[in-house]
Amino acid sequence: MMELGVATVMTAGTVYFLHPLAARLGLIDHPGDRRKIHLNSVATIGGLAIFVGLFLAALLHLVQNQPSADLAYGLFGAIILVLVGALDDRFNLGYKVRLFAQAGAALILVLGAGVQLRVLGDLFGFGPVGLGWLTVPISVFAVVGLINAFNMIDGIDGLAGSLALIALISVLLELPGHAGTMLFLIPVIVATLLPYLAFNLELPGFKRHKIFLGDAGSMLLGYLVVWALINATQTPSGISPVAALWLVAIPLMDTFAVMGRRLRKGRSPFTADHHHLHHLLIRISGSPRKALAIILVLALGFAITPQIARLIGLSESALFYLALATFLCYIVLQSRLPCFHRRLRRTLARRQYQPPSSESRHLNLHSGWRRPTWCLVLQDVKSALPAGT
Repeated sequence: MMELGVATVMTAGTVYFLHPLAARLGLIDHPGDRRKIHLNSVATIGGLAIFVGLFLAALLHLVQNQPSADLAYGLFGAIILVLVGALDDRFNLGYKVRLFAQAGAALILVLGAGVQLRVLGDLFGFGPVGLGWLTVPISVFAVVGLINAFNMIDGIDGLAGSLALIALISVLLELPGHAGTMLFLIPVIVATLLPYLAFNLELPGFKRHKIFLGDAGSMLLGYLVVWALINATQTPSGISPVAALWLVAIPLMDTFAVMGRRLRKGRSPFTADHHHLHHLLIRISGSPRKALAIILVLALGFAITPQIARLIGLSESALFYLALATFLCYIVLQSRLPCFHRRLRRTLARRQYQPPSSESRHLNLHSGWRRPTWCLVLQDVKSALPAGT
């Protein structure tokens, strides 16, 4: 497909073009906030680069093939998110403006492109659950919710992009041959993510142009992933809605856990903090890359869970109950993880500490003991007196 080459080349080309201009445009993420772990200023142009590659590839597809209304409407919603996200990266517009833009993009996707959750599958073992008149509001809520989930999970290098990559490839492997737009769109999104991740993770050959997604990119990824998931779950012979939950389990669980914690403390659920899963794992593992590896292993495990359930004959309702139990365990575990980490640090500190011996005290050689201040003062006074005094 020529579109894949266009997507990859134009994404990388946009990074090379915008990176020198990022400071002048104000699209820079500066270190200093407690939540931020980077030490240098980084350009937040990843979302713009992904969108340029995606948009040009889609434009080429529309020119070469029969025009697609759902693709056009979907891209229009993406344009809104990217524009508002870029402005937020520049001027810090606040969560209310972002929510308004997300709701607008969701309505365009749901009503214009017809991307709607009409059936939720056999959740409880009594047959498929249809939404009826709740289709539109539930669909809009799902779109806005997953957009925010990816926006919130974007806290360390490679995390949001890799989670989107895992979810999209998993969907692509399950799509039937008559899936239409998604058979074109998902490979193109993957083609734009690969150069972004190379720059973001500073892989060999890409270290001089480090970039972040920015709000424009994280919201765009959430929008594209939920677009693909809803389409795939409502396509005959596609994936089940319950399986889709497992593909985005980590962003959803982390969002629910963090928002719940903020609400319990009487704070806005959209107030930023450092209690996301990746922050906790960084404190435990001591490295962002180790935290990234742990989360991606978990994400891969969740992604193959529906396939394992199908192989062993687990029903869709049983898989749903297993998902609920996993979500609950995750929320409880994450609430206990900081306490566990503090106890572990205290235990390790006690094991490493050895009380000074009498000899080391006398010689003042033990690093864990310091001479009292009054001893030092007496020593200085004595040295200042005449000899023989």
